[in-house]
Amino acid sequence: MKSLTKSLALLLTLTAATAAAGGPEVGADPFAHVPAEAPRTWVLGDQRDEFRAFVRSPAGAAYFSRIKSDFDAQYLGKPPPEEPDTYGDPDPRKRTPEIVELWRAAQDVGNRLATIAEAATLIWLATGEDVYLDQAKEYLLAGVRWSQDGVSSIHYNDEVHFRLWRKLPMIYDQIRGHLGENERAEVVDSFRVRGERHMELIRSRRVQDLKRNSIEVNPASHAVRFMACTGIAALALWDEIPEARDWYRFAYEWYRDVFTPWGGDDGGWAEGVAYWRGVIEHGDFQDTLMLLEDPVAYGTDFWKNTGYFMVYFVMPHHTTHFGDLSNAGRFNMEPSVKHFVDHLARVLGDGYLASYAAQYTDPRPLPVEMGLDNLNRMYPTATEYLRREFVATRLEAPEPRPLSDLPNTRYFKDIGWVSMRSSVADPQEDIQLFFKSSPYGSFSHSHADQNAFILNAYGRNLAINSGYREYHRSKQHRFWTRQTKSKNLILIDQRGQDVQDKYATGEILRYETGDRYVWTTGDATTAYRTLETRKRIEEVRRDVVFIDNRYFVIRENVRVARPFMLSWLLHAMEKMDTDEANQSITISKEDAHLGVRLLPWDNSFLYRQWTGFSMPVDPDYVTEEGVAARPWLTAPNVDQWHFSAELNQAREHVVVFSVFWPTRDKGELERLHAELEAEDTLVVRRPDGQVDRITLDNNSFVIE
Repeated sequence: MKSLTKSLALLLTLTAATAAAGGPEVGADPFAHVPAEAPRTWVLGDQRDEFRAFVRSPAGAAYFSRIKSDFDAQYLGKPPPEEPDTYGDPDPRKRTPEIVELWRAAQDVGNRLATIAEAATLIWLATGEDVYLDQAKEYLLAGVRWSQDGVSSIHYNDEVHFRLWRKLPMIYDQIRGHLGENERAEVVDSFRVRGERHMELIRSRRVQDLKRNSIEVNPASHAVRFMACTGIAALALWDEIPEARDWYRFAYEWYRDVFTPWGGDDGGWAEGVAYWRGVIEHGDFQDTLMLLEDPVAYGTDFWKNTGYFMVYFVMPHHTTHFGDLSNAGRFNMEPSVKHFVDHLARVLGDGYLASYAAQYTDPRPLPVEMGLDNLNRMYPTATEYLRREFVATRLEAPEPRPLSDLPNTRYFKDIGWVSMRSSVADPQEDIQLFFKSSPYGSFSHSHADQNAFILNAYGRNLAINSGYREYHRSKQHRFWTRQTKSKNLILIDQRGQDVQDKYATGEILRYETGDRYVWTTGDATTAYRTLETRKRIEEVRRDVVFIDNRYFVIRENVRVARPFMLSWLLHAMEKMDTDEANQSITISKEDAHLGVRLLPWDNSFLYRQWTGFSMPVDPDYVTEEGVAARPWLTAPNVDQWHFSAELNQAREHVVVFSVFWPTRDKGELERLHAELEAEDTLVVRRPDGQVDRITLDNNSFVIE
């Protein structure tokens, strides 16, 4: 077998060259690169010596020495954990806080069993010492003896099933020759049942009918996430279960032709930045294809662009974001994100991604430092990072390229998200506004937030996405965080957009750049109609203009077939300073400030501000003790502040302009003035002494 390093280097070149030359269709035969003999996953049969050399090399030893040290100190000779008990009705709609803890604890046990078995297998592959092989066998057999109808049933707790199925078959693939005949039969019989049930769920969720960049057929988030281990487990069981070849063909062709329903060529992920981490799981299948030297690996435009979804939306520091988030309502370039973007940089030879990953500042341990200290439900584990390093780190790292070469704004058309930033290269000096009007509606892990924006500056959260998701479908999550009222949005007669509704869609009508501006327009008419009692809403548009890389102007244009009341909403971490007489709001977060001027045409607003939530946060998540008990949290779920400006006079047509000026100098906001000269004409007197006269309507933008 030729050098893996050379093979990987040639892989992307082959993909591009074949496509450019109009040659044979890449990936036409899913079985073309499947090895004739096992093992077919993790470490192939003729790579054993190469793997042993890798774990002694600086790159491999950095991971392996910590894994082996932790294993020897904490797990060597320890019996497998007992199978957890079931805990009543598993329906997610019936979860209480107590059931959530049991649901999560079962995932922890499954992940612990599978990861210890994986670590023992990898240490045995590296050292040849039977003590590790014996423990791998013991844990593998313990796992396959868990009841197929118990807590690890895919129909009971699919997260426990997932944590077993994504590792145990591959462990068997490596050690099958060291199991007795009866042991092999027991493992294969168990895997046949688990695999059939896995495929039954996949098909029942209609994964086979999904379309790329589409929710025409409702994609199930978990079933989509499970596709990577579908294909890899099939390779592991290639010789033992005839149906496994069908499973592999299904997964291979799905990744080649469909992946992903959540995005398209632009590389976006409609479920949001936190659920983009699922891309890391899908990368496991791509890495397996790389291991097999299959040129389909990382070959689509989605893979080439999805790292930029992180570049433009995920900061080194924590910020609020669109969609479901588990970490106190915020997300950042956390260790797993940094590692996978670095991985993409190597695989794709992309120096911009390498420079972005170098912005990392999270204090939590990097994958190379993780070891086996905390084997809870989180993944990837250190053992998985070791395997990924074996596949790709020997590719030459790309030369970093300056992020200042990139445009500071980017439109992800596939999902309807726009990022407007003043400096992609310097996050601490960056002014950033994220805007969303998405064809994915409020489906899955998305919220009722078409035309919403989030505004941060100088590393601080200013105009935030409000609310928390302590766990999925908590009361706070359902009745506040998912709702339009928790966003920087508007309400029409106190109504917003429907939740969990794929038809509550938005649309980016415009993304335009000029010498002094970037202008985008979102249309959320369809989304607001989802909660109408009578179909009277005619138009709900929001224009966002980023001027001189310095400040933002936002215009609301709303038409309803009868007079209506509009509520204009804004949310922040801290109490806002409001001045109704001067039509101003100020948000401050430490050394960053945001001055807002709010200007309704031919109308006036009544201001209101409050703190807390209409649906309180689960008390287990608001204390430092609660955070300490939950390793995925970095901060308590504290109260936030909310502002509403209510129109004083009902109208059939409402136009509102707002000006947003971020600054480090709060004093300069006294020099920010704005006035409406006409329905479409705004004059902004800036703190820097410049005066901008802006004409903005549905069809044109002019700045003088």
